[in-house]
Amino acid sequence: MKRDPEDLDDFHPLLAGTPRWDDEGVAIDIGSSLVRIDGPPPRLRAILADCDGRTPLPVIAERHGPESRGLIDSLRAEGGVVDGEQAWRIVHRQGSTGAPLGRPIDAAGVKRLVETEFRPDRLDDAAVELDPRTTQIGELATKRRSAGPGDDRPATFTDLSTLLAAAYRISADDSGTVPSAGALYPLVVHLLVRRPLPPAGPGLWWYDPRSLKLHRLSETVPGDRDLFVPEAADPEVLNRPAPVIFFSADLRRPSRKYGPRGYRYALIEVGAAMQSAYLAA
Repeated sequence: MKRDPEDLDDFHPLLAGTPRWDDEGVAIDIGSSLVRIDGPPPRLRAILADCDGRTPLPVIAERHGPESRGLIDSLRAEGGVVDGEQAWRIVHRQGSTGAPLGRPIDAAGVKRLVETEFRPDRLDDAAVELDPRTTQIGELATKRRSAGPGDDRPATFTDLSTLLAAAYRISADDSGTVPSAGALYPLVVHLLVRRPLPPAGPGLWWYDPRSLKLHRLSETVPGDRDLFVPEAADPEVLNRPAPVIFFSADLRRPSRKYGPRGYRYALIEVGAAMQSAYLAA
């Protein structure tokens, strides 16, 4: 059952940015903007200290008075606080494309990274050579290459079906093709078809990993920028007319159980799904 997002009695506020204090109050830096609150800093500090993602809003209001509830509700509307089970929003903003963190790198720097490999500082004289058994997955893995798009090859519906079933399939007993924390399987798989691929026509489709069916959401083919976060490699991939399989995640469920770890678990799960798709391809 989904929780009503407007049910503030079940809202556990978590400060969504870095507070910058001055004599007039505080400004919360949430990346793209500042959320300003004016008032006595000692009182504001006490209220915001309870915005830890664990304390429910009614408890905060009982501790600090009913006006604290209105303050937090205003912060929520501006993105200054999020619910505790949505801590991933803060992590995602700090660690994803467009984050103001990190150092610029040029082509020469990338080349140096590719040519550099890890080795421990010290090794003793003992070394043992592995004796691996030949396996189908091992043979496939040795053929895997990390590279940009190669030559175009016409897609078929059978190819597409094979990739989807290999990447993400959930059986009736909740076993799946990928490991999933708590067997929650939060991934959501969509398919963008730009040209007819019978029996699938153009449009945006949702893939049901339990029934192995595609369900069309819209006959209209949305623009790439309406669906994808811009990345450096996008034009080369998305300008092709081939179908695009893409993953997202319903982070509410794993985060409700695992807190901020739910975000990392979803990234691990989508990596496993994509690895299976690549190997199948």
